Amino acid sequence: MKYSLIIILSGLLLINTGCRQKTVEEVEENYDKVHNNLISGVRLGDGVPLNLSINVRWKIENVKIFEKQFQSVDNFNDLILRPRMKELISNVSYEFESVDSVFSNQRQHYIDEVKDKLLNRLGEESVNIKEVILVDILFPKTYTDAMEKKGLQQQELERIRIQNVMDLEKSNANRKKAEADGKVAIAQAEAQGRLEKIQAKTEESRRSIELARAETAKQVSKKRSEAEAERKRIMAKADLAQQEDVKNLEVQKVRDLARAELDHKKQLVALEFDEQMKMANLCKENPIYASFIVNRELAAKVDIAILPTGSDPTVFTDVINHRMPSITDPH
Repeated sequence: MKYSLIIILSGLLLINTGCRQKTVEEVEENYDKVHNNLISGVRLGDGVPLNLSINVRWKIENVKIFEKQFQSVDNFNDLILRPRMKELISNVSYEFESVDSVFSNQRQHYIDEVKDKLLNRLGEESVNIKEVILVDILFPKTYTDAMEKKGLQQQELERIRIQNVMDLEKSNANRKKAEADGKVAIAQAEAQGRLEKIQAKTEESRRSIELARAETAKQVSKKRSEAEAERKRIMAKADLAQQEDVKNLEVQKVRDLARAELDHKKQLVALEFDEQMKMANLCKENPIYASFIVNRELAAKVDIAILPTGSDPTVFTDVINHRMPSITDPH
């Protein structure tokens, strides 16, 4: 009886263990996986890089096929999900030409395009992509710093404008109150004989209001001057860059002209050399003409005309007529 009870308990234990193992497998198959990936270095159409933090919730549709291809869910995420996400996001990002548009008016459109592309193209046969959450878009720090500075400047200018309006309204209210108080005080002073004292207080109040107004105008003028100085600095920097470009263009033009002149001189030298070679060949083929050329050069120095010897009667006539003498065979 004792042994029978032990056998029964052992069987129940094995059955319970098998059932529990089956439940774990079912949960593993039906359980949604969630991975967070930071996709860095995604560039827009203007070349500005972005980093995107994205959560993907997915499910294994066929465990057997999945296990044949991948060692684990993390292995699938590292080898397939993350690289494929970067490729798809890069294709979408390249269509957005300006980082300013993604930062402001086209931000939601960019998010929708990225999520739609990932939902439709990220999965495969054994995996179902159930949800894509774009957690954050990380812009370059230099860009966000510049935008933050611009926003702070606008806020400061708006604050000064509002403060100026408030100060002006307060000044008008104080002026009206001072005028009313002055009228009351004058009436009381006329009744009590203290008119001069009340007028002095009214004047002091008026001067205080004028000083406050002048100080407000001074602060506004200072901020405007700083903004104008910054604008002039930026414009001067842009003008300097433009001047450098013009200077480089002029230098290039001078170089091109010098190169063209050098090529022209080379062509002239080549033509002169070619003429000399033609003359040398002519003299070689016609010794009589060569002798005439030498004698003519000597005669030019002593003012004596020397005729060439030979049997060609047309040489002298051709020279007189400034034509190239005909070449005849001396033999």
